[in-house]
Amino acid sequence: MPTTKTKNLLYRLALPVLSPSVPKHPIAAVSGHPLAAEKALSAVLRRNHISGAAIGLRSGADKTSVFTKAVHTDLIPDETTYFRAASITKTAVALLCVCLMDQGLLDPDAPVTDLLTDCGSLPELEGVTLSHLLSHTSGLADPPDYETVMIKKTPLPEVLSGRRIAAPGEKFRYSNLGYGVIGCVLEVLLNKPVPAVFSEYLFTPLSLRASLDATVLPYEEIMPVIRMLPYRPGTGLRVTRLGRIPLTKPDPLRHYGHTAGALYIDLPSLAELIRCVRDGGAPLISPKYRDFMRTPVSSYGPASPTLSYGRGLLIVDDRRISPGKVLGHQGFAYGCVDGAFWEESTGNILVSLNGGACEARSGRFGIANLDVCRWAFRKELPLWN
Repeated sequence: MPTTKTKNLLYRLALPVLSPSVPKHPIAAVSGHPLAAEKALSAVLRRNHISGAAIGLRSGADKTSVFTKAVHTDLIPDETTYFRAASITKTAVALLCVCLMDQGLLDPDAPVTDLLTDCGSLPELEGVTLSHLLSHTSGLADPPDYETVMIKKTPLPEVLSGRRIAAPGEKFRYSNLGYGVIGCVLEVLLNKPVPAVFSEYLFTPLSLRASLDATVLPYEEIMPVIRMLPYRPGTGLRVTRLGRIPLTKPDPLRHYGHTAGALYIDLPSLAELIRCVRDGGAPLISPKYRDFMRTPVSSYGPASPTLSYGRGLLIVDDRRISPGKVLGHQGFAYGCVDGAFWEESTGNILVSLNGGACEARSGRFGIANLDVCRWAFRKELPLWN
């Protein structure tokens, strides 16, 4: 995916020429509250080459679900379709951790090495707390071959070796590895594989159709993902190589990848997850930890001056999207550009999942997410009132 300003510019110039066009009328079905700005949404879908999307809106008691056609598969999503939510997983991880904090099982400020004593020598984690990991201030950088080491089941001490680039709390550095370490902590703490932990403490209490283990899901109900640029027909990916490895037993030395981005979830379930976070964890969490996730901890800096980060939450302060702040998370993986957000001033919720989209960015924020957020919070939802 494009990472620099120059690469983003080249990507956006090539996208209309080298990527398949989304149908002129891409929306296949709408249920719930009628859309007021459907044509504007169709334009956003076409401009960003968004394929096989499920988009959910909530405003008070009113809800709408929108499902769109795909250019890379015959599958048209519905409310039972699973999508890989990529880094939106981090919001679920943070919410689960807060649940365990509220129950007195986790201390956000205790050194994580106190829990990982059976995992060998971990000097890179000295002084690192759960709060550091949740806010991307642990000082850990991702290995260049992160997916490869996960598939090879390289032991955690070897993966961490040389990956510390700053002291804990010193600077913001987005770290998938940091969130992966949280999975190891959870398995040691509860002596269960991470999918079972999430099922017991989060998914089942909220009645969510979701899993961190794709092997337990109906394969045909998972939306395949494909890159829009470069586009290679027939290469849609439903489950990654890592996702094809069952997680039936705890293995904290090697389960450091799934809590970074392996969540599979359907549209209504993701909307309910975000609703729970918006409402301070209700009904799972007491008021003590209401603001723990949403309190800003660090900034993305000059590259993305509109973005800051709490704990498992991206905080967006961008007037193009909303007069106030928008909170949530975005997910990039293998071509999808997902988003799950709520508007702080109104409480309105937007959830957007897809099987492929434009991966260009504005700073660190996906342009596809920016356009869908702008449509939802600036055009569509204000018309509902």
